[in-house]
Amino acid sequence: MRQFVLVAALAAVAQGASCPDGWSKVEVNDAVECVYFGGLYEGVTKTDAEVLCAARGGHLVDMDESRGPAKNNAIKSLLSDVVPSEPGRPGMQWDRQWWIGATCMGSHSEHNWGDWRWDGDGTEVEWFDWMRDEPNDWHSQDCLTFLKDQDIFGFGVWHWNDWDCDSTAGYICEKAAA
Repeated sequence: MRQFVLVAALAAVAQGASCPDGWSKVEVNDAVECVYFGGLYEGVTKTDAEVLCAARGGHLVDMDESRGPAKNNAIKSLLSDVVPSEPGRPGMQWDRQWWIGATCMGSHSEHNWGDWRWDGDGTEVEWFDWMRDEPNDWHSQDCLTFLKDQDIFGFGVWHWNDWDCDSTAGYICEKAAA
């Protein structure tokens, strides 16, 4: 009976949780968070993305180790809804990346993934969703983005890419639901 009451209470909390206008509600493993996507053509450096997220009361999205793969898939699904397909542009969409809140401490490569840490709490990234041939640490790429690889019709998948922190990308913020 106690388990039923606990499950019912958690469900009630999740149903009652809300997000501000413009934010999407993400529910993963009984946790609810609000996710905000910057403008489709609003490319900013990672530092600027952190400032923009903080100004909205949040931080760059991370994948919380306990819910990582499920949350990662939820964010990728939202990205597929937010970013329109562009038929006729097959391959990696280098100009349409989105910042994730993680940084590599030191060198890394496709064969040695390096010491990646979540920016929010400094914990080690314990699992990865790398795009093929990534990470490559090309010219010291120490920050993390979502990168899309698409076919000629605009359909594709999002995976992680190491990216230069001073390059530009879109940004994804998160904060707790109210």
